[in-house]
Amino acid sequence: MITWLKPTGWTETPMLGRYAGLLLALSAVSLSAIADGRLEIITLRHRSAAQIVPALRPLVEQGGALSTLDDKILIRVSPANLAELQAAIAALDTPLRRLVVSVRQDRNSEGQGAGVGLSGRLEPGRSAIRIEGGAGQYRQAEGVSQQVQVVEGGRALIRVGHALPVPMREWRPSGSGWQAVDSVRYTDVGSGFLASPQLVGERVNIEIAPGMERVGADGVIETRRLSTTISGRLGEWIPLGGSQTDTSRSTQGTAGIGRDSRSSQADVWLRVDVVE
Repeated sequence: MITWLKPTGWTETPMLGRYAGLLLALSAVSLSAIADGRLEIITLRHRSAAQIVPALRPLVEQGGALSTLDDKILIRVSPANLAELQAAIAALDTPLRRLVVSVRQDRNSEGQGAGVGLSGRLEPGRSAIRIEGGAGQYRQAEGVSQQVQVVEGGRALIRVGHALPVPMREWRPSGSGWQAVDSVRYTDVGSGFLASPQLVGERVNIEIAPGMERVGADGVIETRRLSTTISGRLGEWIPLGGSQTDTSRSTQGTAGIGRDSRSSQADVWLRVDVVE
């Protein structure tokens, strides 16, 4: 058992506090390690201890101990196991690589319609009725491509768009009844994504959450969002997901009849490249 005595008038400084933390970490590894001289302290150069230690723990022999302090790994094992752990650390403590994450969001839509309308006029001796009809179709394609740089294991967010003013009307009670109060609120409309990539050899595991908003022909804000974790090869386009929408509508009235149909296909793709 060790008892720490604090001299009278002794004041702890930040540097002394750091040394005290190191001593506590050493004692966590074990006091017997200091006695038999088998304690090894390895300072990491590129990675954090939190990134490397989970892969080292299964390699520690029974009775051995492993702890961390900032960018240092503290180890108490046999010489043979120490050599094995040092080789593993050398393989894992590699420089972080810079990555370019690219996301492409495509939307293709098409539709067709046909209708017949009636119009005319009634006048004495000059009555006439006109029947008009027609059909047509359209196709539309749009896409958004965005890129952002990030180091492996980091998180990156990119979003581009604008604030859309939306008129609002509220009815508030007043002394003479209800009063209309008009105001304007702003809604973000745009596209972007949040990404967190991690490399495993020539493959990438990535958490990705792309989203896109657009204003439709009728003024309604259309929103597409996706969130997933996916794995794929570096330098290849990876499909994340998509959606298919089909609508049809028929109208009938005294002025004529009509029918139209619309189809929309949306796809999201991802690609991760290493910046050399």
